[in-house]
Amino acid sequence: MNEKILDKTQLRIGLFVMLDLPWMGHPFLTNNFKIRNQRQLSILRQLDIEQVRVDLDRSETFSEAELDETVTLDETETSESGDDPGSTLWAEKNERIRRLKQRRSRLNQCAKSYVQKVGMARKLMAHLRSSPAQAAEEAGELVDGMVGELTEDAETTVQLVNLKHQDENSYNHAINVSALALVLGRKLDLDQAQLRLLGQGGLFHDLGHLKIPAQILMKKGPLTEPERRFYEQHPRYGAEIARQIGTLPVGVIEIIAKHHEHLDGSGYPGGLRANDLGLLTRILTVVNRYDNLCNGFGGERGLSPHQAVSRMYSKERQCYDPKVLSTFITNLGVYPPGTVVRLNDERIAVVISINADDLLKPNVLVYSDEIPAEEALVLDLIEEGIGIRDSLHRSELTQTQIEYLNLSDKLSYYFQGARSGSGR
Repeated sequence: MNEKILDKTQLRIGLFVMLDLPWMGHPFLTNNFKIRNQRQLSILRQLDIEQVRVDLDRSETFSEAELDETVTLDETETSESGDDPGSTLWAEKNERIRRLKQRRSRLNQCAKSYVQKVGMARKLMAHLRSSPAQAAEEAGELVDGMVGELTEDAETTVQLVNLKHQDENSYNHAINVSALALVLGRKLDLDQAQLRLLGQGGLFHDLGHLKIPAQILMKKGPLTEPERRFYEQHPRYGAEIARQIGTLPVGVIEIIAKHHEHLDGSGYPGGLRANDLGLLTRILTVVNRYDNLCNGFGGERGLSPHQAVSRMYSKERQCYDPKVLSTFITNLGVYPPGTVVRLNDERIAVVISINADDLLKPNVLVYSDEIPAEEALVLDLIEEGIGIRDSLHRSELTQTQIEYLNLSDKLSYYFQGARSGSGR
């Protein structure tokens, strides 16, 4: 780093400053930033420091003579009705802290609700054989509750936290797929009856896994050809079990039987094509594939949300209904929430919600070793004029970064509400 120490009277627009102050000791959103205007200069002059470190590599180019000069402020640009020039920045900083705390509270509530729903899914699956009517009733109540929550929270329609523990994977996956399908179904204007079928289809879509040996379901490497052929019968097995239960609607059984079929005939077990696949099945196929790519097992699994969306769109879109896939991506974003990214200015961040006006510039929570995690900086990349350089895999982060960004062993999904309010 090409660093120089200047008196604060020598600071000028275009210099990249590094403030050696506690984060709450100044009104700026970060300790390190490039000076953009006279107002920032005026605020810097008022800080309880005499000298400031400057990174010349990240500053505009100035000669040594220019850097040694004292800079006179243009008071006409810094005054605003006699107000303290830092008051607006302090208000903005405090508002960001308030919004972040509110968001954390909302996400904590979502996380608790999610854990409860995983427990409900486990319970109803246990009742499936012994009390099928009771299990079907419990499934209906669970789905109705999820639909109700989607209606109540217009900003963050759903957050799913996927705890990657193998013994819980099937229940987490069932809740993930059901909730994601319900969100997508609402975006596609399904009525309540259709949403109920869709949600139950999401809960029971992998019912056929009951007939697949654990060594195949949990295998992390590629399946052998015999294993693959056996595994690909699980939709058929699931439909048979569902019919034997006798209480699941026909629409739910159809989803179970066809959730791995593709519009181009490349799916399984029947190689069906578009004419054989209803809208509910088409929705379930998209969200099931997405969750499998993010959270499943095997060589192609464990992708970041951005990698999963990119793969589905660039390499697999012939498999899916175009309207369903485009609606899914429009509402999930090119960089879905939960994606870890490197910004153009080299900062590491995690996407927390999309910007409908520009899917390439979502809202992000930024990692910083100078700001406490509970007060972490949230940026709107449209407002900041900052872009994303690339997405990162968790393995590229330090443990400190993982904990700060609240990634640990969890992967989160967040769907941004419309502005109008409207395993394998």
